[in-house]
Amino acid sequence: MNTITVTLGGKDYDIKLEGKFAEQFEADFNTKFNGKSVIDPKALLFAYVGKCYDNFVLETQIQTLINTLDDV
Repeated sequence: MNTITVTLGGKDYDIKLEGKFAEQFEADFNTKFNGKSVIDPKALLFAYVGKCYDNFVLETQIQTLINTLDDV
C-alpha cells in the first residue's frame, strides 16, 4: 500500500492507494505538481477540472466508437 501525504490549505491529508493505480496516481500527481506535496488549493482545483475534461473527452471518444461499431 502506498501512502501519499498532501498538504492543502495548511492541513495534511494522507491518501492510501494500492496496486497499479497507486503507481499511476503517484506518477501523475508528481508530474502535475512537480513533485511538491504542499499544494495550492487553486492548483488542485485546476488539476481536478483538467482531469474532468480528460474524462469528458474519453467518454465522448468511447461513445463515438460504440456508435461506429453499431453501424458496422
